[in-house]
Order: sequence, then structure tokens, then C-alpha cells
Amino acid sequence: MRKKIFVSGSIAYDYIMRYKGTFSDTFLSEHLEHINIAFTARDKVMHFGGCGGNIAYSLSLLGVNPLLYGVVGMDFGNYEKKMKKQRISNKHIGIKKDDFTATAYVLTDDTENQLTFFAPGAMEDEDSEIPLNEVDFLDIEIAILSPDVCKRTLKLAHKLKEAEIPYIFDPGQMTPAFELEDLKFLLDSAFGFIANHYEVKLLCNRLNINIDDIVNRVPIFIETKGEKGAILRKGSETHNIPIAKPESIVDPTGCGDAFRAGLLYGVMKGFDHVKACKVGALTAAYVIENSGTQSHKFKLKHFAKRYEENFDEKI
Repeated sequence: MRKKIFVSGSIAYDYIMRYKGTFSDTFLSEHLEHINIAFTARDKVMHFGGCGGNIAYSLSLLGVNPLLYGVVGMDFGNYEKKMKKQRISNKHIGIKKDDFTATAYVLTDDTENQLTFFAPGAMEDEDSEIPLNEVDFLDIEIAILSPDVCKRTLKLAHKLKEAEIPYIFDPGQMTPAFELEDLKFLLDSAFGFIANHYEVKLLCNRLNINIDDIVNRVPIFIETKGEKGAILRKGSETHNIPIAKPESIVDPTGCGDAFRAGLLYGVMKGFDHVKACKVGALTAAYVIENSGTQSHKFKLKHFAKRYEENFDEKI
């Protein structure tokens, strides 16, 4: 019986910083054609991150041993130790020994707006081949293709389609990097498409389509909207997914990845898609209560209790 979740995406070190004030106070709209701006961060903390790594981490908390697929660099050692503690296999992670693991620098202002600068490093090696054979696919229930280099994402999509494994397409802000025909294939072959409001606009502009066109192309379309929750669209159905109330708001970085982990878990468990999205919303709430994308922890018993408190139904 298929019971594993395949997670493809970036594996990175995140440097999280806070800015005292708001970005809008610093940007002068009349001078945007020539920008020379400096922000002073209050602090800088290194966290383990990357979209693929973050999704895999939250899945491990939910009791799932994900199959994580990606490319890292020669400085992967500390991250690898973290993964072993979470029982996340490194079997399908390639190591490029002459480059560094991807790095993200995230600056958040007092209104939770964010600026992110990403250095892909080893991840950018499109030709890195990671062992992946037919046996590996036998136990996979569902997959997610989260942000990675285009060539690797496209290869995986073809393999997953051939193996008849449904996947969720999660391109993030990598959308403009894809060739148009490749982007169409990735969307049309997917079981689901998930993106935040800005990323949805990126896709629509790139393919010259609208939201209705996306609905007609994929069975499941989820648009996340931060503190406003999410919208699940399935054919003629539209469902507004509420947030799970956080106990505190510390850092929004990684909430989207946690939502995806909860969604995947729910789909694997056979929940209806509305319920799966609610599981995603609650998983995201744990992240926002902590600094960093892999600092949150929970026990399934507490998770189930909190789910019932937020959504007035048992998980």
C-alpha cells in the first residue's frame, strides 16, 4: 500500500532578520526607477530551511517519513544531523562537493512584510543526478514539486506522471523561470496547484490566463492568503478555508511550507480536501508562533485537540 509522500524542493540555510519599522516608510515610490536602499537588521539567526526541507520537517512531526529529494553542498553536515533526528532519510539528496548549500536571507518588518534574497548555490546544478528508480516509487501516495531548478522539476514531473503518482505543483516565485510549454505541462499534469496570491498572479501573467482557466486545468487549486486563510477551488466548488488561531505571532517565515505539509498529510490520510486544508492551516499556526521555519514542535495528541478547538470537528 502506498503510504509515503515525495517532497522535491530547495534545502537551504535560512538567515532570519527583523527590521524595526516598515519597508513602506523607506521606499519612495517616485524614486523606484533607481534604488539604493539599506536596511539595518535588529538581529540575525541561522535556521534550517528551504521549501523542500521545511515541508519534510513538518511532515515528520505529523508522523510521516517523507522521501525528500534535492541537491545540497559541501556544508550540509549540520543540516544532515538535524534530518537524522527527525528520521528524514537523506537517501535521495545529492551532495555537490565544490559548492555551498542554498542560502536564504529573509528580512521581516514590523507589519510582517518580508524581503527575501536567495542564493541557490549547489541547488543550481541542474544536471545533478540523484538515484531514483521504480522501487522508490512503489510506496509513494502523493508528491509535491516545490520550488527548485526548472530542469529537475520538469524531469520529476515526467517520472511521476509515468508512474501515475499524483503531484501538487508548487512553483512559488520560480514561475517566471520556466519555459511556457514546460509550465503548461507542469500545470496540466498536476493533481493540484498551490500558490499564494502573488504567485497566482505571476502564473496568470506568464501564461496569459485567469483563475477560471486554472480551475479548468487542475482538479484542485488552492490559493493561500496569509492571515485571510485560503481558498480551495474544485471545479464549480469554492471553499473558504479559515486560519487556525495562533497563540502568538512571532515570525511568519515558513508558514506556507507548513500548510503544504498539513495538506499532503490530509490527502494521504484520505481526508476530504477541505479538511486537508484545515490540517494545513493548523500546521502553519505552529510555525508562526516560533522564530524560524523548523523550530516548532507538537505532539499528535495536542494537534488533534487544537484542531477540534479551531474547527469544531474531530480530526
